[in-house]
Amino acid sequence: MRIILTLSLAFIHFGAWNFVPSEEESQKLDLIQVDQVEEGLLLLQKHCYTCHNPKSKSHDEIPAPPLWGMKKHYLEAYPEQTEFEKAMMTFILNPNEEKALMKGPIKRFGLMPKPQITEEEAKKIVRYIYEQELENPLWHQKKEGGKIN
Repeated sequence: MRIILTLSLAFIHFGAWNFVPSEEESQKLDLIQVDQVEEGLLLLQKHCYTCHNPKSKSHDEIPAPPLWGMKKHYLEAYPEQTEFEKAMMTFILNPNEEKALMKGPIKRFGLMPKPQITEEEAKKIVRYIYEQELENPLWHQKKEGGKIN
């Protein structure tokens, strides 16, 4: 039994050794990740910023809530990445009031129209939203004790 355990551990150790990426492979993986992040941002800017632009000057200039606030609400309800992405994808691909997490913005802005994006594009957008820091519009930030939150 001891021999089997030792051999198993050796197999795992030396087998894992073979899967350590070289410096060149590691750089390629880093570039792939950067490309995926950039693609998510480009898709977000192309398909979402028309309504959710963080550069808007006021709440009156934006026809939808800021993405920063939406992300905050989704993270509070779904802190785990898989659940967050699933919930946001479900709403984005088929917006309806029953699935809406944020009822207030629907009352103020109306229900979001179904975007003209593929499921794969939606996944990239939602992954970007989850993984990256989003800009909070200045007008959306609240001052408390001299600090901007």
